[in-house]
Amino acid sequence: MGYLSDVGICLSAKGKEALDAALAEAKKINEHFSVIQALLDKAAVRIAADDGTVAYHWEYLQWYADYSGVSFIENLLNTLDDDDYLFIRVGESDGDTEYQGEFWNNPLGMGLARGIAFDA
Repeated sequence: MGYLSDVGICLSAKGKEALDAALAEAKKINEHFSVIQALLDKAAVRIAADDGTVAYHWEYLQWYADYSGVSFIENLLNTLDDDDYLFIRVGESDGDTEYQGEFWNNPLGMGLARGIAFDA
């Protein structure tokens, strides 16, 4: 089955413009465009704010850098200013949490919540 992660990406309006431009370019030249588009469409949550901010959230996803959709997104994020995106990946293992970007004060309120729960 593979190692699964929950992944959230929040892009500022500038980050969303960069995503749209990269998607348009990929559609012209990338034979994996359908895989890239399918990954974005597969997001459990896709929301947008009035200012152009967008967020995507995937649950139970195999987030491997050698997958074409994942590598497309990771390459895009590497081109953005830190203030234009927030990437959070939470893996199955305790302590396997990855953060990139600094768009913490985003209007959609995307962030990482940790807590203690009781099943009683």
